[in-house]
Amino acid sequence: MYKKTFGQLEMSAQVTSGICPTCRESSMFVSLTPEIFRCITCGADCRQHVNGKISYIPITSSKSVDVTVDV
Repeated sequence: MYKKTFGQLEMSAQVTSGICPTCRESSMFVSLTPEIFRCITCGADCRQHVNGKISYIPITSSKSVDVTVDV
């Protein structure tokens, strides 16, 4: 049934190490897409840039809304 529904599904994940720009810890990163990685320490999504060295840039959404609550 699995092959009937999804055909031949191929999945692969890349695991790399680096310094997370969000939690600033030495961590492992797991690929979500070929250029987006998730820090396994804090869960932050980062974009991988390779320009002589590998660096990770936090992904920020322009659609995010800051909410403040007065207590």
